Amino acid sequence: MTTDIDSLQSRTIEWLRYPLMLLIVIIHTDTALLNSMPMGEGIYPVLYAMLRTVIRVAVPLFFIFSGYWFFRQPADFTLGTYGDKLSKRLRTLLVPYLFWNFFAWALQIFVVILQGHISWIPPDIFRPDRLLDVFIGLGDGYQGMPKAFQLWFLRDLLVLCLLAPALYMLLRGRQAWVLMLFALLYLMPWPGDWPDIFKRFPSALLFFSIGAWYGIHKVNMIDAVRRIPLWIALLTPTLLMVWHVWLLLHNSPSTTIVAENLFSITATIPSLRIAAAMVEKYDLRSTPWIAGSGFLLFAIHPLLINYLIVEPLINRLTPTVAHFWLVLGAEVTLSVAVCVILHAAVSHLLPRTAALLTGGRSNQQSENN
Repeated sequence: MTTDIDSLQSRTIEWLRYPLMLLIVIIHTDTALLNSMPMGEGIYPVLYAMLRTVIRVAVPLFFIFSGYWFFRQPADFTLGTYGDKLSKRLRTLLVPYLFWNFFAWALQIFVVILQGHISWIPPDIFRPDRLLDVFIGLGDGYQGMPKAFQLWFLRDLLVLCLLAPALYMLLRGRQAWVLMLFALLYLMPWPGDWPDIFKRFPSALLFFSIGAWYGIHKVNMIDAVRRIPLWIALLTPTLLMVWHVWLLLHNSPSTTIVAENLFSITATIPSLRIAAAMVEKYDLRSTPWIAGSGFLLFAIHPLLINYLIVEPLINRLTPTVAHFWLVLGAEVTLSVAVCVILHAAVSHLLPRTAALLTGGRSNQQSENN
């Protein structure tokens, strides 16, 4: 039987997905065009540093949600249910991952040819190791990410789904040492000569496992975060934000990563708590025609930002403070507007194609994606 708190959790997660996706877009507005503009002095750098801090909660929460729904139902995790879940994830994760990564790669090649720079295309472009770098990020070309860099999330999520039986064995006990170990792997500095693809994975492992722990033990996440004293839930990430902002303003990259990662862990708690309070008080619900475009926004927003804003305007705008903030706003709003319109059109005209390319997310937000 679904209780009120379970219903609140489902509605909170459903409503949170699109705002979190907007934070993902903001993460990727750090473009060459934006960096060529002065952001201003005084309060402006502080505000921008605060924005660059807050956005770090988005990816952890998406991994937590994914881990939770993978293990939440049915009551028992068996080889049969694992096979069913894995089969579904191949459709909802692998197919969109391969298509959109290929699309980004092919589009770049097409644009280069269209601009008359065919000589820029390496003659060994189809060499196996180059293709592995393009489609997996197994190399130095893309810093441990595939060509469509934002899709590293889907890649690591697929790996975690494959590892689900091992994670279940580790997490089915209520001992906290497993999550503490994963947190240590996430926070520790990794050797500089290690492949980037391995340095990125601990974040996915930690937050997916946090969600998995809740799902395996059938713990309601909203109820759990409400048990933490409010002053601790708010004060801890606030202090870490202040520290992170100070480090960003004073350019301390090595320490900044530690502060950023600590903030990412602690900020998930007040984010869930505040979102649940707002959903409960104001009966907030996602708008289907906007929320339905969320996956498309995830898949193509870097391309939209690059080809519709950065390339047409780079070296053509006067470097002013006003242009900095206008470019920042345009990189988000234009991506959102194009994706909402494109999603509405494709879902109406080619619903099966839209469902295929979004992993079945074109018409509704699935709890199990």
